[in-house]
Amino acid sequence: MTDKLTIKKAIVSVSDKTNLDQLTKYFVKHDVHILSTGGTAKHLKKLNSKIRVQEISDFTNFQEILDGRVKTLHPLIYAGILAKRNDVKHQKQLSQIDIANIDLVVVNLYPFEKISKNTLSTDSECIENIDIGGPSMIRAAAKNYENVTILTNPNEYEHFIETAQKNKNVISLEYRKKLAALAFETTSYYESLISSWFNRKNDDLCDQTSSLPLKKITDLRYGENPHQKGSLYSLANNDVNKISGKDLSYNNIFDLEVAMELAEQFSKPSCVILKHGNPCGVALDKNQEKAYSKALKCDPVSAFGGIVAFNKTVNEKTAQMIKKIFTEVVVAPNFSPQALKFLAMKKNLILVKYQSSNSPTKKTIKSTRNFLLVQDKDNKIIKKNDLNYISKKKPKLNEIDDMMFGFIVCKFTNSNAIVLTNNLATVGIGIGQTNRLDSAKQAIKKMKENYKKIKAVMASDGFFPFPDIVTLCAKNNVTAIIQPGGSIKDKNVVKVAEKNKISMVFAGVRHFKH
Repeated sequence: MTDKLTIKKAIVSVSDKTNLDQLTKYFVKHDVHILSTGGTAKHLKKLNSKIRVQEISDFTNFQEILDGRVKTLHPLIYAGILAKRNDVKHQKQLSQIDIANIDLVVVNLYPFEKISKNTLSTDSECIENIDIGGPSMIRAAAKNYENVTILTNPNEYEHFIETAQKNKNVISLEYRKKLAALAFETTSYYESLISSWFNRKNDDLCDQTSSLPLKKITDLRYGENPHQKGSLYSLANNDVNKISGKDLSYNNIFDLEVAMELAEQFSKPSCVILKHGNPCGVALDKNQEKAYSKALKCDPVSAFGGIVAFNKTVNEKTAQMIKKIFTEVVVAPNFSPQALKFLAMKKNLILVKYQSSNSPTKKTIKSTRNFLLVQDKDNKIIKKNDLNYISKKKPKLNEIDDMMFGFIVCKFTNSNAIVLTNNLATVGIGIGQTNRLDSAKQAIKKMKENYKKIKAVMASDGFFPFPDIVTLCAKNNVTAIIQPGGSIKDKNVVKVAEKNKISMVFAGVRHFKH
């Protein structure tokens, strides 16, 4: 182990040449001898003609072969990286074959992430951008951090140089260990990208082990509560861009994701108002202002301080309506120039442009104290042809539309979910109760508070184990019900619906969201 390491000899082989000029000045100042691959060596000499650079192929006396697939994979390279300074046997072996210890390894990897995310890239192009020698050198240097310094990120160069300058070109063991940890994070993320690319058409997340490519975007102000730390990582290719207002919080991000995903379920112009992970108002209308007005009316109290999402560009008239009440976040694919100018005047209002990818997420992940729970994402789409019109009284066409609409909203509402709809707008939502009857009572109570003499269609995310909800519906102007079906008492439930002249439809699918 070397507690303090002086940098005399380095290997530099980088695909991303960002900030390499900073290192070049450092190398010249401290007369560091550089071993480098062809393209990087030429770039270093171009940056500073005084730099001491020797191409690795000249050092090993082994030219690059196989179109560059083999260039750094050589014992003379890895011996210098992996040798222990305080091991007499190691140092004797290096001396016998005339190899110096490598003090610093500067390597970053082929741009596999960029290439693989480009939809125009061929499989062959992606394969050729899988780095082999780079990860091997990084891992070797990081493994031997007690004797070698490893740099994998151009953003680390400046801090490395500052540290070296303060300590007369000596690098401490503690700092080398920190850089080694970052190096293994780099190779781990890189391998996970490759694994995910190979498995991109596989429905299973993994076989026996998992490698999720998670890239940290930023630290958040805090998590769900101020005493909890929070961070944001990217998992998909969706373009989420804050364009105005204060920083997004942990809760903001969770809510806007749910709100936008629900808004995007519909082809007609939609508005979703969401609070604490649950919709409190959803509506469709060809006129965006009307969609917002209808969504707001469902529960204006809960809408205060909520998230508002649209699936179409926000226009000026809608923006003027939004500004009348306190709203935390407005999220949409875009904002008209007038709407943006108008809403950006509100200092604490966060505006987010959200362009989602065409391919839906295939898996969802939740954590417990001891486990990660992984499941298929609920991307099931119910079509009218899938419905089973189980009661003698059949629903009207507009009721069927409201059923389909309400059943989609159920999918994004915490169970036991009850959604009441009228004219493609929610008029009452029952959320997260421990029994479905209480959820139904909650939804009906909301409807009575905000509407007078209105008829509604009910959607339920789960089946009815008893006919009690149907009896409640009969007393409160609910004319039609859609539910999954599947209870052992289905016949009794349908019988009570028919007795009360309520149309009942089975969807055959449940949408629990815990």
